[in-house]
Amino acid sequence: MLPYVKQLTRVLSERLGWNRARMKLMARLMRALPMQTTTNLAELAVVMKPEVETDSTYRRLQRFFAGFEFGYQRLGRFLLDLVPTEPPYVAVLDRTEWHFGQTAVNVLMVGIAEGGIAYPVAWSVLDHGGGSGAGEHTELLDRFLRLVEPDELRALVADREFTGSDFLKALDQREIPFVIRLKKDRRIGPPSGESSGEWSLPVKMFARVCQPSQAKQFPTPKGLGGAESVECQVTAGRLEEDSFLVAAQHVVELSVLMMSLLAHQSIQSDDQRDP
Repeated sequence: MLPYVKQLTRVLSERLGWNRARMKLMARLMRALPMQTTTNLAELAVVMKPEVETDSTYRRLQRFFAGFEFGYQRLGRFLLDLVPTEPPYVAVLDRTEWHFGQTAVNVLMVGIAEGGIAYPVAWSVLDHGGGSGAGEHTELLDRFLRLVEPDELRALVADREFTGSDFLKALDQREIPFVIRLKKDRRIGPPSGESSGEWSLPVKMFARVCQPSQAKQFPTPKGLGGAESVECQVTAGRLEEDSFLVAAQHVVELSVLMMSLLAHQSIQSDDQRDP
């Protein structure tokens, strides 16, 4: 067995507690993935153990993924230990979807951000294509919180898909600080408990007062989500002449994250992406 396969096997043994045969297979698979730059099992089988017939290795991989219960909480804790940073973390919630033939592969994921990379630690594979809902977001959040305590989070960062009022209330109840981008036509209102009357103009109107690369934090909290609104601080910025970035945040001092986004112009304009 190659030295680095032995080292990987030892690390996996300490962290995951699998039997030796499964750990050796995983170690060889981890070695093969960067070599082949694919997740196609038939191609990975070619380089995993050259002295063994490829078809045999391929069938073994199929059995491994079809019949073995991974224990995702233990695996998530192992992945968290590999993240090259310490608390407080910036967590990133996102969804990715692609198609394998006619089958939608739709994954919700929470990762820890460090150095421009989000390291995945908890995920959920949806049984449908298309967007996700507050129940699915909350279920994944609770799975993530089995690995990371709320007080270990600097912020949970998410895009416009994750602004449903039920999910925002779930974050509030679990005392999770968050920074979530808002759709340009989202309306915001007065703080909870105040007479609402008519809700305000679309949130993009607040960003129009800013100059390019400038951000403004509005002095009073705003209600976000309707009748049972979640109280948020709203920060608006202008990336370019007609390109805006507006975020709701649960903790006022997190505006530094907003300024960082503006400085790097890492978010495309609403004119370039679906609202």
